[in-house]
Amino acid sequence: MTAHEDIAFITGSEVRIAVLHALRTTTATPTTLAEECSCARETAQRTVSAFVERGWAEKVSTKEGYRLTRAGELIAESYEEFERCIEVSDKFRKFLANLRGSAPNLDCALLSGATAAKATVESPHAPIERFLAVVDDGTVETFRGVTPIVSRVFNRAAGRVIGQDSEVELIVDQDVLSASASEYPDALSRAEELPGFTLLVSPEPLEFGLMIIDGHAYVGAYDDEGNLVASADSDDEAFVAWAEQTFSRIQAEAEPWS
Repeated sequence: MTAHEDIAFITGSEVRIAVLHALRTTTATPTTLAEECSCARETAQRTVSAFVERGWAEKVSTKEGYRLTRAGELIAESYEEFERCIEVSDKFRKFLANLRGSAPNLDCALLSGATAAKATVESPHAPIERFLAVVDDGTVETFRGVTPIVSRVFNRAAGRVIGQDSEVELIVDQDVLSASASEYPDALSRAEELPGFTLLVSPEPLEFGLMIIDGHAYVGAYDDEGNLVASADSDDEAFVAWAEQTFSRIQAEAEPWS
């Protein structure tokens, strides 16, 4: 049997998936499996026999029933991981579809514990509202960001939480810098006067947003018109570590604004 045939076999029936899950935690007879998986005993017997044929299960005894082999355990673990990744991909579908640019290693495990926000007809500003909830109203100690757009909302939010003692490092590209100087010269001047403010300019266009605010990371995805349409954020250690590595990678290519 090919791997494709085995995948088609396991995904072709909810009962097969349920039996696989049930045998991960216990040794069971077909009768017990039928009760746990809400199926006929004959169906449970055919399923577990097919597992034995594939080397995924083995019979312990008539009384105890069947258990997974190590191969079966690996199949069960991988399938559960696959299911979780499908769920995460669906939850962040709009975010991932619009995450332009290079965001390497942002995988299902990192996104699994993150909060998703997406713009909809009913709630077109959901990602922005989520960003405002993340920054809250208190003065931040550290604020590191990458932004591909000029935004009045972001400027106001940042101005509200950044104080004289805040350490701020912001990376923009040349287009954003030019637009900021033209549209918001006062905000740029105020930022320049902050003792802990550093502005860097990326030589390459920036295509997604990234904010790390006192140990909480926020990533924004934009459509082709530069509208923030989805976001993912978390204070999970692994997610924040990914954000910090991504920021450092972009930072290494950027130059100080003079």
